[in-house]
Amino acid sequence: MRNNSLKLIFLSCLAAAGNARADSTADNLTRIEAETLILKAQERQIQVKAQIAAREAEIASRQSESDKVGRNAGPGDPVIRAIEGIGNTLYATLALDNGSTVDVRSGSTLPNGMKVLSIRQNEVIVQSGQRDKRQIRLALFAPLAAGNGGNTIYPSYPGATVALPPLQPALPSKGAAQ
Repeated sequence: MRNNSLKLIFLSCLAAAGNARADSTADNLTRIEAETLILKAQERQIQVKAQIAAREAEIASRQSESDKVGRNAGPGDPVIRAIEGIGNTLYATLALDNGSTVDVRSGSTLPNGMKVLSIRQNEVIVQSGQRDKRQIRLALFAPLAAGNGGNTIYPSYPGATVALPPLQPALPSKGAAQ
């Protein structure tokens, strides 16, 4: 009997040890799953940060491109009078601020030091000066002076103006009281 009780004690110890081992295995699996979820979340966070950095770089490059084509034409800049040519061989006639006109093509340098970078069917882009490397998109036509004598401007033909006769004073109607 004593032998049986020893066996019984031994078996109960083995069962308890097996139970403890099973609990520690379940705990280990739970811990490993939690660590895996944390690592996956960190990986996703790194991917999102990389996407944000890529978008910021793209935005910065677009802003630098828009800064490169710095501004539209302003006072004192030449204005486009005409663009002519066939295919990629285009020439532009520009009106300078002193009233003179000059015919240019890509690569030409204007008397004020500006260099013509490109001519397209609807725009001329010049680079201002040697120090300031900003690009300027020139205006299509010269604005007329403020005192143009009441002339009407035809938008289809910016250089064409016609003087209109002054308006006649309104005459009273025949049945109106005087």
